[in-house]
Amino acid sequence: MKFRNLAFAFFASLGTLFLGACSTSVMEVDGSSEGNSTVNFKNSPVDVNVLDTRSRFVGGLLQVNLELESGRSRTYRLEYKFSWYDSAGMEVDSARSAWIPLYMNGREVKTIQGLAPNPSAKSFKIRIRESDDD
Repeated sequence: MKFRNLAFAFFASLGTLFLGACSTSVMEVDGSSEGNSTVNFKNSPVDVNVLDTRSRFVGGLLQVNLELESGRSRTYRLEYKFSWYDSAGMEVDSARSAWIPLYMNGREVKTIQGLAPNPSAKSFKIRIRESDDD
């Protein structure tokens, strides 16, 4: 019985370690149509600098440009996704939100762009994480 409890504790600890290693922390950029934006690294290992965030309405849809600079001297594989929110803070059309690959050369500056799925979107969140392929 003692061995069974010890074995259970070992495998439970191993599972916790495995799940913790698989979780990816992300860098988040929150913004609104008024031009306000904040960057939250949440202890993220993502090594990019946010140089500029711009937004505007195009045909009634919120469009966002995010200018990023790689902090690495070699090719960097990242992924990003946009989430869109209405004026009440409710997510808009979350089914269309998917991770998009982003490859940056050493110290490269690159702009990513997103367009809201419908006119009710008034704010956004961009999540950036390191790719599992890195």
